[in-house]
Amino acid sequence: MLQEIYISNFVLIDELRIEFSEGLNVLSGETGAGKSIIIDALGLIMGERVRNDWIRDTSRKAIAEAVFLLSPGSEGLLFLIENGLLEEGEDRLIVSREISPSGRSSARINGRNVTAGALKELATLLLDMHLQHEHLSILKPEKYLDYLDSFAKGSAELLLEVGKIYKQLREQQEELKTLERSHKDKQQQMEFITHQINEIESAALQEGEEEELNILKTRIKNAVSLLEGTNLIQSFLYSGEAGRNAHDLVAKSLDTVNNLKSEEFFAGLSDELKEIYYTLQDMAQRLDSFRQGLDFQPQQLEELEDRLYLISRLKMKYGKSIREILIYLEEARVKLSKLNRQQESKEELQAVIQALQEDYLSRTTELSAIRSKAAQLLQDRVNSELLELNMPQVKFEVCLKAREIPSRNGMDQVDFLFSPNPGEPPRPLSRIASGGELSRFVLALKTVLARVYRVPTLIFDEIDVGVGGSALTAMARKLSQLAISYQVILVTHSAQVASFAQTHYLIEKQVENNHTYTRVRELDDVKRVTEIARMLAGDNFSPLTLEHAREMLRSNGKQ
Repeated sequence: MLQEIYISNFVLIDELRIEFSEGLNVLSGETGAGKSIIIDALGLIMGERVRNDWIRDTSRKAIAEAVFLLSPGSEGLLFLIENGLLEEGEDRLIVSREISPSGRSSARINGRNVTAGALKELATLLLDMHLQHEHLSILKPEKYLDYLDSFAKGSAELLLEVGKIYKQLREQQEELKTLERSHKDKQQQMEFITHQINEIESAALQEGEEEELNILKTRIKNAVSLLEGTNLIQSFLYSGEAGRNAHDLVAKSLDTVNNLKSEEFFAGLSDELKEIYYTLQDMAQRLDSFRQGLDFQPQQLEELEDRLYLISRLKMKYGKSIREILIYLEEARVKLSKLNRQQESKEELQAVIQALQEDYLSRTTELSAIRSKAAQLLQDRVNSELLELNMPQVKFEVCLKAREIPSRNGMDQVDFLFSPNPGEPPRPLSRIASGGELSRFVLALKTVLARVYRVPTLIFDEIDVGVGGSALTAMARKLSQLAISYQVILVTHSAQVASFAQTHYLIEKQVENNHTYTRVRELDDVKRVTEIARMLAGDNFSPLTLEHAREMLRSNGKQ
């Protein structure tokens, strides 16, 4: 519900704060006092377009701010949490809008900057504003089916089933379309993929091969220097002048140590020298093996470079490495296998789709039957409310028709039709201009939908214009009844309507220092009697009018 609004530097309002209560809140005052300004400020808060003439003092910004209390599980609360604008466990929402003197505006939700579009989206979950010459959220045709389903007992479970089947059906149909599109160029795809597979397979690639080839390439290019170095090292260690290479010198040292074994110190050196001796023999063998490996054929470098070029070309086509190329090869094999099985898959898909379509038709037929009964119930209840609002000539119809294209909500489309006079054909509500009749119709519809229309706060701007007599009294009672299920904020000139309010605010225009201001104050019991009397008879009301006002309030339980 809307707890409070704060308005600053806005049209005739210098600064104003209004705290609203649950139930029926009435705003009254003389014509031109500024009642519509408060409605405009609420519209601004909920994302409406900025007007340059809204700033009172052009040297400072205009501010409009609203505080809402959100019910657990409400759509507004869920929307805010899902969009990261409210933390779990929080239930207080502050929406603000500022207009700078330059005309630029900013919007915030709980202190976080948002777009006006986000405010508009949120507004549909918090407020329903019935303004003169404007259509209401409740009359949006896309919502009619939801209203009807709320009257259709057993439809919730069926709707879940239908939505699930519809989702599966769409997925299978999309897969079939993809399959059929690929079928048209199947042969071309298969030839292309087969060529790719053959090209990769014929190369017989091995992981790590490229690295080894690059090492070998470097070795071939450096073969001369490597051979010279190997020979020199081998000469130093093993094959040099007898008695002068490391191996011979170590052997002589070992012989000498063995002759001195009687001394414990030399006995310990014997094992170490043996290890060095055998290590030098092993190193010499390895050097000899490496040297023999440096005996390359003249064409070997060319062959190696050709192989590296082949690998490079395959990498440009199929991956950044041999591993990626081999992965691509496996994927190509799978794709080719899938294409080979395409016809079989197509027939299987068609059978699945046929079964889903039959299941969908069965469930939607059952759902349509339930909705048909609900349409009659909703129609009867609204017409009954219209009778109580002194509109016996008005007829409301719920028109249920079959859709041409299936949807996740079934095969039904709904329209609400309205006939204002006997003999006139019913027309869609969305094409009917605002007026007294439409206002009462909306009131009737909202009363019937009180349990299912989830917007918590309803705002009416002079909904009673053009309504009088017993019809006005009936409308006042309906508004009071509606305020049991909703918070209702109402701008009115009607004493009958105002007498039902839980909270009554008086809007006054005052002149101070040659400046005009709009003030709002909540009326106590005494002031309220006076305002009701003024609404009945004007400023020159009599004691009898005052008594009449008291009686109205007493009869409605407000005194």
